[in-house]
Amino acid sequence: MTVTTPTVAPTPLASFVRERLNELGIKQSDFCRLSTFDQGLLSKIQNSVVTSLSLESVLKLALGLSVPPRQLFQLLDRQDMHELVLKSYAAEFSELLAQNTSPEVASEAGRVMNEVANKELPPHAQPRRRRWQPAQAKSAVASVNGNGHAHSAVAVSAMELLEQEV
Repeated sequence: MTVTTPTVAPTPLASFVRERLNELGIKQSDFCRLSTFDQGLLSKIQNSVVTSLSLESVLKLALGLSVPPRQLFQLLDRQDMHELVLKSYAAEFSELLAQNTSPEVASEAGRVMNEVANKELPPHAQPRRRRWQPAQAKSAVASVNGNGHAHSAVAVSAMELLEQEV
């Protein structure tokens, strides 16, 4: 009897990371050691097991791969995170420019940063909120063991909480 494992199509992030490591001529283990990036997480990224990352992981990966974080946010379809980072640093960046450049440059940079900070996110970049409806959650919990009954303590607790919400 032959057992076949389903193959998962590589995510855009997985393909990019693999190609970038090849361009840099560096192995996964060396990259992780040098950039202090978690090797288990990098392996999961490259094998398309992980499809979303924390802000910290995106920034560490971008620094390690020497690419702008925006590029990784785009590959993850999370432009909203990029906008959030820009907005959070707009005032600080403007202040740094004011201290280290001419007044004209600082003024123009401040204007641009304020414009970015106050810009509305386009609909495709709005933060994604996933809230399960009770019926969806019950279905997911019940399918844990495949026979329609949730037996684990966690599943039972989740079911009780859902029933309280309804």
